[in-house]
Amino acid sequence: MDLDQTPWRVVFHYVDDFRIMFNRKLDHLEPWQIILYTLSAVLFFSWIRKVLKFEEYTSFRKWRMDFLRNFPMYATKWQQGIEAAGKELEERLLRHDRLKEFYKFLPDRGLHEDDILHEATTYRTMSDILFEKGRFCGSMYGVEDEDPNHQRLLKGIFDLYGFTNASYPDVFPGCRKMEAEVIRMLCSLYHGGGRSCGAVTTSGTESIILACLAYRNRAMKRGVRKPEIIIGNNAHVAFSKAAKLLGMRAIRIRSNNKWEVNVGAIKRAISRETCMIAASAPGFVYGVMDSIEEISRLGQKYRVPVHVDATIGGLILPFMEQCDYPAPMFDFRLSGVSSISVDLSKDLMYYQCYSNIGWSAGIYVSPTLNGTRSGLLVALTWATLLHNGRLGYVEKTQRILDASRQLRAKMAEVTHLELMGDPLGPVIVFTTSNPAKIHPHMLGDEMNELGWTFGFLQNPNALRLCVSLHHAKHNVVNDFIEDINKCCEKIINNTEYVYPAKTNPIYGLSTAFPDRGVADHMPVAFVDAYYATPTQPHRGGRTLSIEGRKLSQINMPTSLLATLQEKYSSEPAVTPKLTPPRE
Repeated sequence: MDLDQTPWRVVFHYVDDFRIMFNRKLDHLEPWQIILYTLSAVLFFSWIRKVLKFEEYTSFRKWRMDFLRNFPMYATKWQQGIEAAGKELEERLLRHDRLKEFYKFLPDRGLHEDDILHEATTYRTMSDILFEKGRFCGSMYGVEDEDPNHQRLLKGIFDLYGFTNASYPDVFPGCRKMEAEVIRMLCSLYHGGGRSCGAVTTSGTESIILACLAYRNRAMKRGVRKPEIIIGNNAHVAFSKAAKLLGMRAIRIRSNNKWEVNVGAIKRAISRETCMIAASAPGFVYGVMDSIEEISRLGQKYRVPVHVDATIGGLILPFMEQCDYPAPMFDFRLSGVSSISVDLSKDLMYYQCYSNIGWSAGIYVSPTLNGTRSGLLVALTWATLLHNGRLGYVEKTQRILDASRQLRAKMAEVTHLELMGDPLGPVIVFTTSNPAKIHPHMLGDEMNELGWTFGFLQNPNALRLCVSLHHAKHNVVNDFIEDINKCCEKIINNTEYVYPAKTNPIYGLSTAFPDRGVADHMPVAFVDAYYATPTQPHRGGRTLSIEGRKLSQINMPTSLLATLQEKYSSEPAVTPKLTPPRE
Protein backbone atom coordinates (compact mmCIF):
# COMPACT_ATOMS: atom_id res chain seq x y z
CA MET A 1 0.00 0.00 0.00
CA ASP A 2 1.31 3.44 -0.95
CA LEU A 3 1.31 5.51 2.24
CA ASP A 4 1.43 8.76 0.27
CA GLN A 5 -2.03 8.00 -1.13
CA THR A 6 -3.72 7.51 2.26
CA PRO A 7 -5.30 10.24 4.41
CA TRP A 8 -2.99 9.18 7.26
CA ARG A 9 0.17 10.07 5.37
CA VAL A 10 0.87 13.12 7.56
CA VAL A 11 0.70 11.00 10.71
CA PHE A 12 2.94 8.34 9.20
CA HIS A 13 5.53 10.96 8.23
CA TYR A 14 5.57 12.40 11.75
CA VAL A 15 6.02 8.92 13.21
CA ASP A 16 8.85 8.21 10.79
CA ASP A 17 10.56 11.50 11.67
CA PHE A 18 10.27 10.66 15.37
CA ARG A 19 11.77 7.21 14.73
CA ILE A 20 14.77 8.71 12.95
CA MET A 21 15.32 11.31 15.69
CA PHE A 22 14.99 8.68 18.44
CA ASN A 23 17.56 6.41 16.77
CA ARG A 24 20.01 9.30 16.42
CA LYS A 25 19.66 10.17 20.11
CA LEU A 26 20.41 6.59 21.15
CA ASP A 27 23.00 5.69 18.53
CA HIS A 28 25.80 5.98 21.14
CA LEU A 29 24.23 3.20 23.27
CA GLU A 30 24.89 -0.47 22.80
CA PRO A 31 21.91 -2.85 22.38
CA TRP A 32 22.35 -4.40 25.84
CA GLN A 33 22.17 -0.93 27.42
CA ILE A 34 18.92 -0.12 25.63
CA ILE A 35 17.43 -3.42 26.76
CA LEU A 36 18.55 -2.86 30.37
CA TYR A 37 17.23 0.71 30.50
CA THR A 38 13.92 -0.34 28.97
CA LEU A 39 13.50 -3.21 31.40
CA SER A 40 14.35 -0.96 34.37
CA ALA A 41 11.79 1.62 33.27
CA VAL A 42 9.09 -1.03 32.86
CA LEU A 43 9.77 -2.50 36.30
CA PHE A 44 9.86 0.96 37.90
CA PHE A 45 6.53 2.06 36.45
CA SER A 46 5.01 -1.32 37.31
CA TRP A 47 6.10 -0.84 40.92
CA ILE A 48 4.76 2.73 41.00
CA ARG A 49 1.43 1.50 39.62
CA LYS A 50 1.09 -1.09 42.36
CA VAL A 51 2.03 1.34 45.11
CA LEU A 52 -0.38 4.03 43.96
CA LYS A 53 -3.16 1.52 43.44
CA PHE A 54 -2.96 -0.54 46.59
CA GLU A 55 -1.12 1.38 49.32
CA GLU A 56 -3.56 3.59 51.21
CA TYR A 57 -0.96 5.83 52.77
CA THR A 58 0.22 7.04 49.35
CA SER A 59 -3.24 7.98 48.07
CA PHE A 60 -3.51 11.37 46.39
CA ARG A 61 -6.34 12.45 48.68
CA LYS A 62 -4.28 11.86 51.81
CA TRP A 63 -1.26 13.58 50.30
CA ARG A 64 -3.38 16.61 49.40
CA MET A 65 -4.85 16.84 52.90
CA ASP A 66 -1.42 16.61 54.53
CA PHE A 67 -0.13 19.32 52.21
CA LEU A 68 -3.00 21.74 52.95
CA ARG A 69 -2.49 21.39 56.70
CA ASN A 70 0.80 23.24 56.34
CA PHE A 71 -1.10 26.48 55.65
CA PRO A 72 -2.25 28.36 58.80
CA MET A 73 -5.69 29.24 57.41
CA TYR A 74 -6.53 25.65 56.56
CA ALA A 75 -4.85 24.31 59.71
CA THR A 76 -7.12 26.48 61.89
CA LYS A 77 -10.22 25.30 60.05
CA TRP A 78 -8.99 21.72 60.32
CA GLN A 79 -8.49 22.01 64.09
CA GLN A 80 -11.95 23.51 64.55
CA GLY A 81 -13.46 20.64 62.58
CA ILE A 82 -11.60 18.12 64.74
CA GLU A 83 -12.82 19.72 67.97
CA ALA A 84 -16.42 19.88 66.73
CA ALA A 85 -16.34 16.26 65.56
CA GLY A 86 -14.85 15.11 68.86
CA LYS A 87 -17.48 16.98 70.85
CA GLU A 88 -20.31 15.47 68.80
CA LEU A 89 -18.91 11.98 69.19
CA GLU A 90 -18.51 12.35 72.95
CA GLU A 91 -22.04 13.68 73.34
CA ARG A 92 -23.37 10.79 71.28
CA LEU A 93 -21.56 8.10 73.26
CA LEU A 94 -22.40 9.58 76.66
CA ARG A 95 -26.00 10.58 75.97
CA HIS A 96 -27.45 7.71 78.03
CA ASP A 97 -25.19 8.36 81.02
CA ARG A 98 -27.33 10.68 83.14
CA LEU A 99 -24.91 11.12 86.04
CA LYS A 100 -21.61 11.04 84.12
CA GLU A 101 -19.62 9.88 87.12
CA PHE A 102 -16.61 7.65 86.59
CA TYR A 103 -14.23 5.53 88.61
CA LYS A 104 -10.84 7.03 87.77
CA PHE A 105 -8.78 5.19 90.39
CA LEU A 106 -9.02 2.06 92.48
CA PRO A 107 -11.04 2.46 95.71
CA ASP A 108 -8.87 2.31 98.81
CA ARG A 109 -11.05 -0.47 100.19
CA GLY A 110 -13.09 -2.94 98.21
CA LEU A 111 -16.79 -2.20 97.81
CA HIS A 112 -19.46 -4.56 99.03
CA GLU A 113 -20.92 -7.05 96.57
CA ASP A 114 -24.42 -5.54 96.81
CA ASP A 115 -23.10 -2.08 95.99
CA ILE A 116 -21.25 -3.38 92.94
CA LEU A 117 -24.34 -5.24 91.74
CA HIS A 118 -26.47 -2.13 92.21
CA GLU A 119 -23.93 -0.12 90.22
CA ALA A 120 -23.87 -2.70 87.45
CA THR A 121 -27.67 -2.64 87.36
CA THR A 122 -27.72 1.11 86.80
CA TYR A 123 -25.18 0.69 84.00
CA ARG A 124 -27.49 -1.90 82.45
CA THR A 125 -30.32 0.65 82.27
CA MET A 126 -28.26 2.78 79.87
CA SER A 127 -29.26 0.35 77.14
CA ASP A 128 -32.34 1.37 75.25
CA ILE A 129 -35.33 -0.45 76.75
CA LEU A 130 -36.86 -0.56 73.27
CA PHE A 131 -34.34 -3.28 72.42
CA GLU A 132 -36.66 -5.64 74.24
CA LYS A 133 -39.24 -5.01 71.49
CA GLY A 134 -36.82 -6.12 68.80
CA ARG A 135 -35.94 -2.64 67.56
CA PHE A 136 -32.29 -3.03 66.67
CA CYS A 137 -30.32 -3.95 63.57
CA GLY A 138 -28.54 -7.06 64.83
CA SER A 139 -25.97 -5.52 67.16
CA MET A 140 -27.24 -7.55 70.13
CA TYR A 141 -26.27 -11.19 70.33
CA GLY A 142 -28.00 -13.24 72.96
CA VAL A 143 -30.72 -15.63 73.91
CA GLU A 144 -34.34 -14.72 73.23
CA ASP A 145 -36.59 -14.18 76.23
CA GLU A 146 -38.97 -16.90 75.06
CA ASP A 147 -36.29 -19.59 75.56
CA PRO A 148 -35.75 -19.68 79.34
CA ASN A 149 -34.37 -23.21 79.14
CA HIS A 150 -31.46 -22.00 77.03
CA GLN A 151 -30.78 -19.15 79.43
CA ARG A 152 -30.81 -21.52 82.39
CA LEU A 153 -28.48 -23.88 80.53
CA LEU A 154 -25.96 -21.15 79.75
CA LYS A 155 -26.00 -19.90 83.34
CA GLY A 156 -25.24 -23.42 84.52
CA ILE A 157 -22.40 -23.74 81.99
CA PHE A 158 -20.98 -20.43 83.21
CA ASP A 159 -20.92 -21.69 86.79
CA LEU A 160 -19.07 -24.84 85.67
CA TYR A 161 -16.57 -23.37 83.18
CA GLY A 162 -16.33 -19.66 84.02
CA PHE A 163 -12.73 -19.95 85.24
CA THR A 164 -11.27 -22.52 82.86
CA ASN A 165 -8.38 -22.01 80.43
CA ALA A 166 -8.54 -23.90 77.13
CA SER A 167 -4.81 -23.33 76.58
CA TYR A 168 -4.02 -26.01 79.21
CA PRO A 169 -5.61 -29.22 77.86
CA ASP A 170 -4.01 -31.43 80.51
CA VAL A 171 -5.47 -29.29 83.32
CA PHE A 172 -8.88 -28.84 81.66
CA PRO A 173 -9.31 -31.90 79.43
CA GLY A 174 -13.06 -31.32 79.26
CA CYS A 175 -12.53 -28.04 77.38
CA ARG A 176 -10.26 -29.77 74.89
CA LYS A 177 -12.90 -32.44 74.26
CA MET A 178 -15.62 -29.81 73.84
CA GLU A 179 -13.58 -27.82 71.31
CA ALA A 180 -12.75 -30.93 69.31
CA GLU A 181 -16.43 -31.88 69.22
CA VAL A 182 -17.48 -28.36 68.16
CA ILE A 183 -14.99 -28.39 65.28
CA ARG A 184 -16.06 -31.85 64.17
CA MET A 185 -19.77 -30.91 64.24
CA LEU A 186 -19.13 -27.79 62.12
CA CYS A 187 -16.87 -29.64 59.69
CA SER A 188 -19.66 -32.16 59.20
CA LEU A 189 -22.19 -29.36 58.75
CA TYR A 190 -20.03 -27.83 55.98
CA HIS A 191 -19.27 -31.20 54.31
CA GLY A 192 -15.60 -30.99 55.20
CA GLY A 193 -14.90 -34.71 55.45
CA GLY A 194 -12.45 -36.49 57.71
CA ARG A 195 -9.42 -34.41 56.69
CA SER A 196 -10.95 -31.05 57.63
CA CYS A 197 -10.21 -29.34 60.93
CA GLY A 198 -10.28 -25.90 62.50
CA ALA A 199 -10.00 -23.78 65.62
CA VAL A 200 -12.45 -21.88 67.81
CA THR A 201 -11.78 -18.13 67.77
CA THR A 202 -13.19 -15.22 69.70
CA SER A 203 -14.73 -13.41 66.71
CA GLY A 204 -15.24 -13.45 62.98
CA THR A 205 -12.44 -10.91 62.61
CA GLU A 206 -9.95 -13.24 64.29
CA SER A 207 -11.08 -16.08 62.04
CA ILE A 208 -10.50 -13.95 58.93
CA ILE A 209 -7.10 -12.78 60.15
CA LEU A 210 -6.03 -16.36 60.84
CA ALA A 211 -7.15 -17.46 57.37
CA CYS A 212 -5.17 -14.61 55.77
CA LEU A 213 -2.18 -15.50 57.97
CA ALA A 214 -2.28 -19.11 56.77
CA TYR A 215 -2.42 -18.14 53.11
CA ARG A 216 0.29 -15.51 53.53
CA ASN A 217 2.66 -17.98 55.17
CA ARG A 218 1.92 -20.54 52.46
CA ALA A 219 2.68 -17.99 49.73
CA MET A 220 5.88 -16.73 51.37
CA LYS A 221 7.13 -20.30 51.69
CA ARG A 222 6.69 -20.54 47.92
CA GLY A 223 8.83 -17.45 47.35
CA VAL A 224 6.20 -14.67 47.13
CA ARG A 225 7.63 -11.61 48.90
CA LYS A 226 4.49 -9.43 48.91
CA PRO A 227 1.39 -11.68 48.82
CA GLU A 228 -1.87 -10.24 47.52
CA ILE A 229 -5.43 -11.02 48.59
CA ILE A 230 -8.39 -10.30 46.33
CA ILE A 231 -11.43 -8.98 48.20
CA GLY A 232 -14.67 -7.36 47.12
CA ASN A 233 -16.05 -4.03 48.26
CA ASN A 234 -18.95 -5.97 49.76
CA ALA A 235 -16.66 -8.06 51.97
CA HIS A 236 -16.06 -7.56 55.67
CA VAL A 237 -13.49 -4.91 56.56
CA ALA A 238 -11.57 -7.53 58.56
CA PHE A 239 -9.87 -8.60 55.31
CA SER A 240 -8.41 -5.11 54.91
CA LYS A 241 -7.45 -5.13 58.58
CA ALA A 242 -5.68 -8.46 58.13
CA ALA A 243 -3.83 -7.21 55.06
CA LYS A 244 -2.54 -4.19 56.95
CA LEU A 245 -1.52 -6.19 60.02
CA LEU A 246 0.18 -8.94 58.02
CA GLY A 247 1.95 -6.76 55.46
CA MET A 248 -0.12 -8.01 52.54
CA ARG A 249 -1.44 -6.12 49.54
CA ALA A 250 -5.25 -5.94 49.32
CA ILE A 251 -6.72 -5.75 45.82
CA ARG A 252 -10.28 -4.48 46.08
CA ILE A 253 -12.83 -5.48 43.46
CA ARG A 254 -15.84 -3.29 42.82
CA SER A 255 -19.32 -4.74 43.13
CA ASN A 256 -21.53 -5.13 40.08
CA ASN A 257 -25.02 -3.69 39.71
CA LYS A 258 -26.37 -6.56 41.83
CA TRP A 259 -24.05 -5.60 44.73
CA GLU A 260 -22.08 -8.82 44.47
CA VAL A 261 -18.39 -9.10 43.68
CA ASN A 262 -17.52 -8.93 39.97
CA VAL A 263 -16.14 -12.36 39.02
CA GLY A 264 -14.66 -11.07 35.76
CA ALA A 265 -12.70 -8.42 37.66
CA ILE A 266 -11.42 -11.10 40.03
CA LYS A 267 -10.09 -13.08 37.07
CA ARG A 268 -8.26 -10.02 35.71
CA ALA A 269 -6.76 -9.26 39.15
CA ILE A 270 -5.20 -12.71 39.67
CA SER A 271 -1.40 -12.63 39.43
CA ARG A 272 1.59 -14.68 40.55
CA GLU A 273 1.47 -12.86 43.91
CA THR A 274 -2.19 -13.74 44.61
CA CYS A 275 -2.37 -15.95 47.69
CA MET A 276 -6.12 -15.88 48.41
CA ILE A 277 -9.51 -14.95 46.97
CA ALA A 278 -12.17 -13.90 49.48
CA ALA A 279 -15.86 -14.63 48.89
CA SER A 280 -18.84 -13.82 51.09
CA ALA A 281 -21.78 -16.06 51.97
CA PRO A 282 -23.54 -13.69 52.16
CA GLY A 283 -21.82 -10.30 52.00
CA PHE A 284 -21.61 -8.49 55.32
CA VAL A 285 -22.56 -5.08 53.92
CA TYR A 286 -25.38 -5.74 51.44
CA GLY A 287 -26.30 -9.31 52.36
CA VAL A 288 -25.97 -10.47 48.74
CA MET A 289 -24.48 -13.89 48.06
CA ASP A 290 -21.32 -13.93 45.92
CA SER A 291 -21.10 -16.32 42.98
CA ILE A 292 -19.03 -18.74 45.02
CA GLU A 293 -19.30 -21.58 42.51
CA GLU A 294 -17.76 -19.40 39.77
CA ILE A 295 -15.12 -18.08 42.16
CA SER A 296 -14.33 -21.65 43.19
CA ARG A 297 -13.76 -22.63 39.56
CA LEU A 298 -11.42 -19.65 39.17
CA GLY A 299 -9.49 -20.74 42.24
CA GLN A 300 -9.15 -24.25 40.86
CA LYS A 301 -8.06 -23.04 37.44
CA TYR A 302 -5.34 -20.72 38.72
CA ARG A 303 -4.54 -22.75 41.86
CA VAL A 304 -5.48 -19.94 44.21
CA PRO A 305 -7.18 -20.85 47.54
CA VAL A 306 -10.68 -19.46 48.11
CA HIS A 307 -11.81 -18.41 51.59
CA VAL A 308 -15.56 -18.14 52.22
CA ASP A 309 -16.60 -15.68 54.91
CA ALA A 310 -19.79 -17.12 56.39
CA THR A 311 -19.92 -15.05 59.57
CA ILE A 312 -23.43 -13.85 58.67
CA GLY A 313 -24.90 -16.98 57.11
CA GLY A 314 -22.82 -19.74 58.67
CA LEU A 315 -25.70 -21.17 60.72
CA ILE A 316 -28.48 -20.18 58.30
CA LEU A 317 -27.35 -21.33 54.85
CA PRO A 318 -26.87 -25.02 55.79
CA PHE A 319 -30.53 -25.24 56.89
CA MET A 320 -32.21 -23.20 54.15
CA GLU A 321 -33.05 -26.17 51.94
CA GLN A 322 -35.03 -27.76 54.76
CA CYS A 323 -36.98 -24.49 55.02
CA ASP A 324 -37.92 -24.55 51.31
CA TYR A 325 -35.57 -21.66 50.47
CA PRO A 326 -33.06 -21.96 47.61
CA ALA A 327 -29.50 -22.25 48.88
CA PRO A 328 -26.53 -22.24 46.49
CA MET A 329 -23.47 -24.29 47.38
CA PHE A 330 -20.83 -22.40 49.32
CA ASP A 331 -19.02 -24.97 51.47
CA PHE A 332 -16.41 -27.72 51.07
CA ARG A 333 -18.52 -29.46 48.44
CA LEU A 334 -16.86 -26.98 46.06
CA SER A 335 -13.34 -28.18 45.30
CA GLY A 336 -11.95 -24.65 45.10
CA VAL A 337 -13.08 -23.68 48.61
CA SER A 338 -10.18 -24.11 51.03
CA SER A 339 -11.52 -22.50 54.21
CA ILE A 340 -14.75 -21.27 55.75
CA SER A 341 -14.59 -18.89 58.68
CA VAL A 342 -12.75 -20.90 61.36
CA ASP A 343 -12.53 -24.18 59.44
CA LEU A 344 -9.23 -24.81 57.66
CA SER A 345 -7.92 -27.90 55.93
CA LYS A 346 -5.09 -29.66 57.75
CA ASP A 347 -2.45 -28.59 55.23
CA LEU A 348 -3.36 -24.94 55.71
CA MET A 349 -3.76 -25.35 59.47
CA TYR A 350 0.01 -25.77 59.65
CA TYR A 351 0.50 -22.29 58.16
CA GLN A 352 -2.01 -20.78 60.60
CA CYS A 353 -0.34 -22.01 63.79
CA TYR A 354 2.53 -20.18 65.46
CA SER A 355 5.18 -22.36 67.06
CA ASN A 356 8.48 -21.80 68.84
CA ILE A 357 10.52 -24.87 69.75
CA GLY A 358 13.35 -22.96 71.46
CA TRP A 359 11.43 -21.08 74.16
CA SER A 360 12.67 -21.66 77.71
CA ALA A 361 9.16 -22.51 78.92
CA GLY A 362 8.88 -25.34 76.42
CA ILE A 363 7.73 -25.91 72.86
CA TYR A 364 5.04 -23.29 72.23
CA VAL A 365 2.15 -23.87 69.81
CA SER A 366 -0.78 -21.49 69.33
CA PRO A 367 -3.50 -22.17 66.72
CA THR A 368 -5.16 -18.77 67.31
CA LEU A 369 -4.06 -15.20 68.05
CA ASN A 370 -4.82 -15.44 71.77
CA GLY A 371 -2.43 -17.12 74.15
CA THR A 372 -4.78 -17.63 77.07
CA ARG A 373 -8.16 -18.78 75.76
CA SER A 374 -11.23 -18.87 77.95
CA GLY A 375 -12.74 -22.32 78.16
CA LEU A 376 -16.08 -20.68 78.88
CA LEU A 377 -16.57 -19.57 75.26
CA VAL A 378 -15.89 -23.08 74.03
CA ALA A 379 -18.27 -24.57 76.59
CA LEU A 380 -21.07 -22.11 75.77
CA THR A 381 -20.71 -22.84 72.05
CA TRP A 382 -20.71 -26.58 72.69
CA ALA A 383 -23.80 -26.39 74.90
CA THR A 384 -25.69 -24.17 72.43
CA LEU A 385 -25.05 -26.51 69.50
CA LEU A 386 -26.20 -29.53 71.48
CA HIS A 387 -29.23 -27.71 72.90
CA ASN A 388 -30.56 -26.55 69.52
CA GLY A 389 -29.70 -29.56 67.42
CA ARG A 390 -30.37 -29.65 63.69
CA LEU A 391 -34.14 -29.29 64.07
CA GLY A 392 -33.72 -26.34 66.41
CA TYR A 393 -31.60 -24.47 63.89
CA VAL A 394 -34.04 -25.34 61.10
CA GLU A 395 -36.89 -23.86 63.14
CA LYS A 396 -34.94 -20.67 63.92
CA THR A 397 -33.80 -20.32 60.30
CA GLN A 398 -37.41 -20.64 59.15
CA ARG A 399 -38.54 -17.87 61.49
CA ILE A 400 -35.71 -15.52 60.52
CA LEU A 401 -36.13 -16.01 56.77
CA ASP A 402 -39.91 -15.70 56.97
CA ALA A 403 -39.58 -12.42 58.89
CA SER A 404 -36.98 -11.18 56.41
CA ARG A 405 -39.15 -12.02 53.40
CA GLN A 406 -42.21 -10.44 55.01
CA LEU A 407 -40.29 -7.28 55.87
CA ARG A 408 -38.83 -6.96 52.36
CA ALA A 409 -42.26 -7.40 50.79
CA LYS A 410 -43.79 -4.68 52.95
CA MET A 411 -40.82 -2.32 52.43
CA ALA A 412 -41.17 -2.70 48.66
CA GLU A 413 -44.66 -1.22 48.98
CA VAL A 414 -43.38 1.95 50.69
CA THR A 415 -43.11 4.58 47.96
CA HIS A 416 -40.27 6.47 49.64
CA LEU A 417 -37.97 3.44 49.99
CA GLU A 418 -35.78 1.60 47.51
CA LEU A 419 -34.35 -1.84 48.30
CA MET A 420 -30.77 -2.55 47.26
CA GLY A 421 -29.81 -5.92 45.84
CA ASP A 422 -31.53 -9.26 46.29
CA PRO A 423 -30.16 -10.64 49.57
CA LEU A 424 -30.43 -14.33 50.24
CA GLY A 425 -30.20 -14.25 54.03
CA PRO A 426 -31.20 -11.98 56.90
CA VAL A 427 -29.53 -8.71 55.80
CA ILE A 428 -31.71 -5.99 54.26
CA VAL A 429 -30.17 -2.81 52.82
CA PHE A 430 -32.31 0.06 51.61
CA THR A 431 -32.09 3.70 50.64
CA THR A 432 -34.65 6.36 49.77
CA SER A 433 -36.16 6.77 46.32
CA ASN A 434 -35.42 10.51 46.41
CA PRO A 435 -32.31 11.23 48.53
CA ALA A 436 -32.62 14.96 47.79
CA LYS A 437 -35.89 15.09 49.73
CA ILE A 438 -35.28 12.30 52.23
CA HIS A 439 -31.63 11.71 53.08
CA PRO A 440 -31.19 8.04 54.10
CA HIS A 441 -29.18 8.97 57.17
CA MET A 442 -31.78 11.54 58.19
CA LEU A 443 -34.42 8.82 57.98
CA GLY A 444 -32.21 6.64 60.16
CA ASP A 445 -31.90 9.41 62.77
CA GLU A 446 -35.67 9.87 62.86
CA MET A 447 -36.17 6.12 63.30
CA ASN A 448 -33.60 6.19 66.11
CA GLU A 449 -35.86 8.58 67.99
CA LEU A 450 -38.50 5.84 67.91
CA GLY A 451 -36.05 3.22 69.14
CA TRP A 452 -35.08 1.60 65.82
CA THR A 453 -31.36 1.26 65.17
CA PHE A 454 -29.60 0.59 61.87
CA GLY A 455 -26.18 0.26 60.39
CA PHE A 456 -25.42 3.49 58.52
CA LEU A 457 -23.68 2.86 55.18
CA GLN A 458 -21.76 5.12 52.82
CA ASN A 459 -20.72 5.00 49.16
CA PRO A 460 -23.67 5.00 48.53
CA ASN A 461 -25.60 6.28 51.53
CA ALA A 462 -28.00 3.63 52.80
CA LEU A 463 -29.31 1.89 55.91
CA ARG A 464 -28.63 -1.71 56.89
CA LEU A 465 -30.89 -3.98 58.92
CA CYS A 466 -29.97 -7.51 60.02
CA VAL A 467 -33.12 -9.50 60.74
CA SER A 468 -32.96 -11.73 63.82
CA LEU A 469 -35.38 -13.76 65.90
CA HIS A 470 -36.36 -10.58 67.70
CA HIS A 471 -37.88 -9.24 64.47
CA ALA A 472 -39.96 -12.41 64.17
CA LYS A 473 -41.93 -11.45 67.24
CA HIS A 474 -45.58 -10.51 66.89
CA ASN A 475 -46.23 -7.11 65.25
CA VAL A 476 -42.56 -6.06 65.06
CA VAL A 477 -42.62 -5.97 61.25
CA ASN A 478 -45.91 -4.06 61.18
CA ASP A 479 -44.62 -1.58 63.76
CA PHE A 480 -41.50 -1.05 61.65
CA ILE A 481 -43.48 -0.25 58.49
CA GLU A 482 -45.83 2.04 60.39
CA ASP A 483 -42.97 3.98 61.99
CA ILE A 484 -40.95 4.31 58.79
CA ASN A 485 -43.98 5.73 56.97
CA LYS A 486 -44.46 8.25 59.77
CA CYS A 487 -40.81 9.30 59.62
CA CYS A 488 -40.88 9.72 55.83
CA GLU A 489 -43.94 11.94 56.02
CA LYS A 490 -42.41 13.93 58.88
CA ILE A 491 -39.25 14.64 56.89
CA ILE A 492 -41.17 15.63 53.75
CA ASN A 493 -43.46 18.00 55.66
CA ASN A 494 -40.62 19.59 57.66
CA THR A 495 -39.11 21.85 55.00
CA GLU A 496 -37.24 24.04 57.49
CA TYR A 497 -34.82 21.37 58.69
CA VAL A 498 -31.71 21.10 56.51
CA TYR A 499 -29.73 17.87 56.73
CA PRO A 500 -26.02 17.88 55.78
CA ALA A 501 -25.48 16.81 52.17
CA LYS A 502 -22.37 14.82 53.13
CA THR A 503 -22.13 12.71 56.27
CA ASN A 504 -19.64 10.37 57.92
CA PRO A 505 -21.20 7.20 59.35
CA ILE A 506 -19.17 5.23 61.89
CA TYR A 507 -19.47 1.48 62.20
CA GLY A 508 -20.99 0.55 65.54
CA LEU A 509 -22.97 3.79 65.91
CA SER A 510 -26.56 4.08 64.75
CA THR A 511 -26.14 7.58 63.38
CA ALA A 512 -24.03 9.67 61.01
CA PHE A 513 -22.12 12.89 61.60
CA PRO A 514 -21.78 15.94 59.34
CA ASP A 515 -18.78 15.82 57.05
CA ARG A 516 -16.50 18.59 58.32
CA GLY A 517 -13.61 17.68 56.05
CA VAL A 518 -11.84 15.76 58.82
CA ALA A 519 -12.85 12.21 57.87
CA ASP A 520 -9.22 11.05 58.14
CA HIS A 521 -9.22 12.10 61.80
CA MET A 522 -12.59 10.57 62.71
CA PRO A 523 -11.10 7.21 63.83
CA VAL A 524 -8.86 9.02 66.33
CA ALA A 525 -11.75 11.18 67.53
CA PHE A 526 -13.94 8.09 67.97
CA VAL A 527 -11.32 6.29 70.08
CA ASP A 528 -10.86 9.40 72.25
CA ALA A 529 -14.62 9.69 72.76
CA TYR A 530 -15.00 5.96 73.44
CA TYR A 531 -12.58 6.07 76.37
CA ALA A 532 -13.62 9.53 77.58
CA THR A 533 -14.30 10.02 81.30
CA PRO A 534 -15.02 13.75 81.38
CA THR A 535 -15.29 15.73 84.58
CA GLN A 536 -18.40 17.84 85.01
CA PRO A 537 -17.37 21.48 85.66
CA HIS A 538 -20.00 22.15 88.33
CA ARG A 539 -18.80 19.22 90.44
CA GLY A 540 -15.27 20.44 90.92
CA GLY A 541 -13.86 17.13 89.74
CA ARG A 542 -14.89 15.13 92.84
CA THR A 543 -17.44 12.35 92.36
CA LEU A 544 -16.11 9.75 94.82
CA SER A 545 -16.26 9.55 98.59
CA ILE A 546 -13.18 8.95 100.68
CA GLU A 547 -13.66 5.18 100.70
CA GLY A 548 -14.10 5.12 96.93
CA ARG A 549 -17.88 4.98 96.46
CA LYS A 550 -19.64 7.32 94.04
CA LEU A 551 -21.39 10.17 95.84
CA SER A 552 -24.52 9.70 93.77
CA GLN A 553 -24.72 6.04 94.79
CA ILE A 554 -24.64 6.95 98.46
CA ASN A 555 -27.67 9.21 98.05
CA MET A 556 -29.50 7.24 95.33
CA PRO A 557 -33.22 6.88 96.06
CA THR A 558 -34.02 3.38 97.23
CA SER A 559 -37.15 3.34 95.08
CA LEU A 560 -35.01 3.64 91.93
CA LEU A 561 -32.77 0.76 92.95
CA ALA A 562 -35.81 -1.36 93.80
CA THR A 563 -37.25 -0.67 90.34
CA LEU A 564 -33.98 -1.61 88.68
CA GLN A 565 -33.64 -4.79 90.69
CA GLU A 566 -37.21 -5.80 89.89
CA LYS A 567 -36.60 -5.20 86.18
CA TYR A 568 -33.33 -7.10 85.79
CA SER A 569 -33.50 -9.74 88.51
CA SER A 570 -35.52 -12.92 88.70
CA GLU A 571 -35.77 -12.50 92.49
CA PRO A 572 -38.61 -10.51 94.09
CA ALA A 573 -37.86 -6.83 94.44
CA VAL A 574 -36.59 -5.77 97.83
CA THR A 575 -35.63 -2.39 99.16
CA PRO A 576 -31.88 -2.20 98.61
CA LYS A 577 -29.64 -1.00 101.32
CA LEU A 578 -26.15 0.29 100.81
CA THR A 579 -23.66 -1.53 102.96
CA PRO A 580 -20.63 -0.01 104.63
CA PRO A 581 -17.25 -0.62 103.02
CA ARG A 582 -15.11 -3.48 104.17
CA GLU A 583 -12.78 -2.82 107.04
